[in-house]
Amino acid sequence: MYVGADFLVDRGRELYLSEVNTGVPAGATEFDLVHRARHGRRSGVFARIESLSREAYGKSFREFIQGLPWLDELARLKIWMDGRGTPPDHPHPALRLEDKWVQYGLLSPRFPMAAALLWAGPGDEPARALLERGRRLVFKPRLGRGGRGLAAIRRMKDLEALNAPPRSGILQAFIDSRIGPWAFSIRAAAFAGEFLGLFASLARRSTSNHGIRFHVSPGDRFGLSYPGFRYETVRENSWEAELFFRGRIPRYLLPGIHIERVADAEFRVPAAMLDDIRNTAAAVSRLYSRIDFETLPRSWAEGG
Repeated sequence: MYVGADFLVDRGRELYLSEVNTGVPAGATEFDLVHRARHGRRSGVFARIESLSREAYGKSFREFIQGLPWLDELARLKIWMDGRGTPPDHPHPALRLEDKWVQYGLLSPRFPMAAALLWAGPGDEPARALLERGRRLVFKPRLGRGGRGLAAIRRMKDLEALNAPPRSGILQAFIDSRIGPWAFSIRAAAFAGEFLGLFASLARRSTSNHGIRFHVSPGDRFGLSYPGFRYETVRENSWEAELFFRGRIPRYLLPGIHIERVADAEFRVPAAMLDDIRNTAAAVSRLYSRIDFETLPRSWAEGG
């Protein structure tokens, strides 16, 4: 399966798998952009994906992706997760992988993830106990993306102010993934059990989604190759979005998927951590490829 795995790194430089996106999530296009900015040439990632598809599935990548029986339902689900349209009436069991609580149950025994609780409502006693011990939490809708519905929980009044139905989200330990004034995350793409490429997103706000994209390279110190970086705005069609939406990309998505800000600096990460990111993304792709979706717990969209 083609996956985009997002990683956060706390102040103690511990690595955490944050979430995994399926379908044809962002990854290859951004990796190619940052590779061109760093090396002045194409990365070759699209040819590699095509080769992997033919080797593993005996068909082109376009035929493989657009032949998935749940692709159109997944596109409809993601549009609904953006606050537009309606969810699928009878979602395919494969869509359960987009539910963050289902993901947590599947992935946390195998990979390092921040501890999470299923949201039980304002009177949630385990959550209140964590806050009393000084722990910061974050609320995430079980079906949400792009930071939509995210809420920082620092005090009891934040918990009591959450206007979300019980079981609709998760409360997760807050990972302060920052370098200086920048929030950051790393997205790694994998397909057919093989790592493809990665990039970092940095933003001067609480979350890093749709931030400035950086090439990632191994380094002795953690952070930017130089702080006075410059970036250029690149306008280019998203390879993933064109495939995923079969060329019928919703208009509201166009600015976010056709315009990228790409830095001329590199984001340095210790080599051992880079290996962990690559290996984890590939392992998630292999795991997802052999799952019997019917055995997964029901998602929030199914009343789970």
